[in-house]
Amino acid sequence: METKAEVLKYMFTRIQEMLPVNVVKAKKNKDYFTYIVENDCSIEFYFQTTQGGYAGKNTFCMGVSAKIKNPYLCSLVLEPLNKKDAGGNIIVCFDNNIDWFKQHLMDMDYFFGNKSDKTPNVERFLNDLKKDFFPYIIPFVKQYTKIIDFYSNSGHIQHIYVDKQFSLGVICSLLCNHEEFIEETLVPLAKASEGGWIFREFFKCTDYVTDIVEPIKKYVVENNIHFEQ
Repeated sequence: METKAEVLKYMFTRIQEMLPVNVVKAKKNKDYFTYIVENDCSIEFYFQTTQGGYAGKNTFCMGVSAKIKNPYLCSLVLEPLNKKDAGGNIIVCFDNNIDWFKQHLMDMDYFFGNKSDKTPNVERFLNDLKKDFFPYIIPFVKQYTKIIDFYSNSGHIQHIYVDKQFSLGVICSLLCNHEEFIEETLVPLAKASEGGWIFREFFKCTDYVTDIVEPIKKYVVENNIHFEQ
């Protein structure tokens, strides 16, 4: 592989092979990849490149933004609160301006030089993507009982879509039969994050119990909602 077009074509195929869920349909539009997967979800990638023309037309740096869209999970956290989804069913979102990329070198640190086979760097890029992003796929696409595990690390929480972080934690606590998790773990995490990037919907409400927890509990009971174990 020498050109950017060849790199993207190769990555499109490799990512489809690597995804740990069933792919129903795969679409590529230049540097946008969309994989429609099971449970009416989609996994999307946008590969950002900076051309290094002074060093040759096939020289570029590359970063990635990745999203998991799940209409079902989004409805669970929005409908009880009478909210509309402004995020297009996004439940997980990685962006190269967020710390995760800086910590794991997923920003523009992938340099693809001119007059060289880019395969080794492409594979390194894909291996890092698999290590750091792929662990979110199964929990947020099909095994929802595993989502609660991501609340043990604030660095993981920041990649759950803004304004869905606290409410998703609440509903997962209830549906995993761990209601105590709300007061013992979720609320202290939220209070400790004041002024930061996570749990912003917690600080927007007047009373988290009456504004978030109770409406979600009522919604779960009235609609007989359960997570498959």
